[in-house]
Amino acid sequence: MEIIELTEELIESAEQRSAGQPYPLFVKNLKAIGVDNYEVKVKNHKRTYTSVNGDKLIIAGDLPEFECAETFELEEVKAAIKRNQDGITDYPTFLREIGAAGIHTYVADLTGMKVIYQGPNSEYEYEEMIPEV
Repeated sequence: MEIIELTEELIESAEQRSAGQPYPLFVKNLKAIGVDNYEVKVKNHKRTYTSVNGDKLIIAGDLPEFECAETFELEEVKAAIKRNQDGITDYPTFLREIGAAGIHTYVADLTGMKVIYQGPNSEYEYEEMIPEV
């Protein structure tokens, strides 16, 4: 696979091609440009993308910052994820809902095809597989 340097424009292009599509299509577009994983800070939407060759691209948060809860509520996390998957909530609302349920960060592992939602410390996390498309 050709190694492509990650740029903000490249990530935005993948986001635009995936707009209105199910999340697995966004993952497919990111993989096509060489993204191995990315981490999202829930409180402000700061993203760190890592390419398959280990290069990192940090994109500053672009949503109003809020405080994430310190109490991890697994059932609320699952419910917020389901509402977003079902198209009931938009992405900013999804971030606020998982933040209120105690998620501070999530990591999308595109090689392992899973998303790891992380609470206020390492003992609290929830994993969900990403369906192949």
